[in-house]
Amino acid sequence: MHIRSARMTDAEKIAATHRSSIQELCSEFYTRHDIDGWIEMITPGIYESAIKEKIMIVAEEKENILGLGILDLEHREIGAIYIHPKMKGTGLGGCLLSDLEDKALNDNAERLTLCSTINALGFYQHHGYVCEGKEFHELPNSVRLKCIRMNKTLLKR
Repeated sequence: MHIRSARMTDAEKIAATHRSSIQELCSEFYTRHDIDGWIEMITPGIYESAIKEKIMIVAEEKENILGLGILDLEHREIGAIYIHPKMKGTGLGGCLLSDLEDKALNDNAERLTLCSTINALGFYQHHGYVCEGKEFHELPNSVRLKCIRMNKTLLKR
């Protein structure tokens, strides 16, 4: 498996992994209404701006997309880390996060923020992120997802 920059030709596979991750890894923490509204927003077209204007990476193995990550360097924010459910517990999420943190460090970032889903709180805490407070992430279709605003001071590696 290798991590590389996402390409527009990956969009269908990225969307499939993203949807699977939400459906299987988030379903214990969000209502069916929230999950359905969230999934509704996941179409291949939503990745175009991330691929063109931000840093978007994917973990690929044998032409399968097993994970994705998005970093907004301008705002010093992790926009997303999602893994295929079969990859839970393998360390893939940590690899994606570490890769994005390294890219931020290379851009002289000293601190990153993110908005964690409820189910991913422990993952981010394990990787050194601290809670700032609870908030809602509002999707374009007006679904409001509970999340936790977090930050981390980056250390040179």
